[in-house]
Amino acid sequence: MSFYSFSFAIFLLISLFVYYIVPKRFQWLILLAANTVFYAFSGIGNFIFILASSLITFFGAKIVSDMNATLKSKKSELSKDDFKTEKARTQTKKRIVLLVMLALNLGILIYLKYWRILIGAKTLLLPLGISYYTLSTIGYFMDIYNSKYARETNFLKYFVFVSFFPQLILGPIVRYNQSGIQLRQEHKFNFENIKHGFMLILYGSLKKYLVADLLVKHVSTIFDGVYTNYPGCVLVMGILMYAVYQYADFSGGTDLVLGIAELFGITLPQNFKQPYFSTSLANFWQRWHITLGGWMRDYIFYPFALTKPMQSLSKWCTAHLGKHFGRTLPACIANIIVFMLVGLWHGPELHFFIWGLYNGLIIALSDIFRPAFEKLNENLHINTKSKAWHIFQIVRTFIIVNIGWYFDKIVDVPKAFAYLRNTFTHFGNPLMLASKDFMNQILGNISDFQSHIVLITLGSMIIFVISVLKENKIDVYGEIQKKNIIVRWGAYYILLTLVILSLSFNSGDTGFMYAQY
Repeated sequence: MSFYSFSFAIFLLISLFVYYIVPKRFQWLILLAANTVFYAFSGIGNFIFILASSLITFFGAKIVSDMNATLKSKKSELSKDDFKTEKARTQTKKRIVLLVMLALNLGILIYLKYWRILIGAKTLLLPLGISYYTLSTIGYFMDIYNSKYARETNFLKYFVFVSFFPQLILGPIVRYNQSGIQLRQEHKFNFENIKHGFMLILYGSLKKYLVADLLVKHVSTIFDGVYTNYPGCVLVMGILMYAVYQYADFSGGTDLVLGIAELFGITLPQNFKQPYFSTSLANFWQRWHITLGGWMRDYIFYPFALTKPMQSLSKWCTAHLGKHFGRTLPACIANIIVFMLVGLWHGPELHFFIWGLYNGLIIALSDIFRPAFEKLNENLHINTKSKAWHIFQIVRTFIIVNIGWYFDKIVDVPKAFAYLRNTFTHFGNPLMLASKDFMNQILGNISDFQSHIVLITLGSMIIFVISVLKENKIDVYGEIQKKNIIVRWGAYYILLTLVILSLSFNSGDTGFMYAQY
């Protein structure tokens, strides 16, 4: 069931109405029913997979939780040596449960998402949101495994957390101690939540339907065709459009998800924090797809970096290469592995792996050579606290990110390298972009692009201004609420008018880019 449909609007309104009129202790059951209906629209067969993932992690967490409780109860009964032996035995059993859980849960994902690449089989239909709910369920299991909080004892309430319908399409990747607790709580009707939720939905719709959906056709025309000899000026225009498209599509979809959740009184974690104002590539990934980065940090990066081999490597590097290498090299290796996995999370294709490797290597090298960069800045007398340096860092990071987008967008790896080569060695004359005949040759029909560009530019300017304000710690929504009724409703109607206007130019629902992952 698409967000961009009349059926979803009716479904949402009915769900909200029933949610707030039933006794509050039954609200979680209404969400359970809504989740089930929503997921059933993606295919009843797919329901088996999300149910299987939930059952595997729920009962796996129950087993390790019982082991933890049993061990804790024996602490006062056993001698220190006996307790140490019992703890080691329990840890071995827990690891067996962990391996079985990972084999089963990841096995489903690998079979459905990667099997066609491994054996050359035809594409298998991916169940809705499998890449998102698989990580959420594994995260829940790992938190119980590490005794971070008490496990959920009611499977149906746990299943509400796993299958919460707004987040199924494109995340965010949630933690049980963040949203799972909220989903089982009682929620009073709060008009402020409703109003703020609708504003998020409206702003997300502006990003998605006014900017992303009007850009996607033109981006595909440049990058998805068979022609590979475009001059660099065309490719730079295309990759900049892709950068805007991808951000508007993903962050706009996330705003829609957060807004819909807030209608039910549920606060989901933010997934974006003005990423194109980042001052380094590492900073960019702390601001883009925040929940995926947080998941990888907590469940892959730290566990790997803190393994005995990595700790031994750290000690060896400290002794032979100095403290800086001892501190950074294990982290660099962990970062490269994490980003390769992030690339593979997007898909099994080679271009995603290269894109992940590119990001991991850039971050690793920047960490390794940080002292050299700092020394160079000192020798050149660069004021790293100045506004000019801050702007330089933003521009530099933006360029580095966009180089990576070549491998993210272009499926054919040789073609991606050819386009990247042309960008630097065959740039051409940018004035060609002002030629109607030349643009017709590139885009097929320049009139379509011209009719879209005004709306795209206007929408992008609104997004940019709001991003600048948020980057400067200004609560845009809060500031609007302080204004008089004319200003407030003027802001609402401007957004609403632009969204409605954009829909008249759209040929239909293009879906969400990150829903395919």
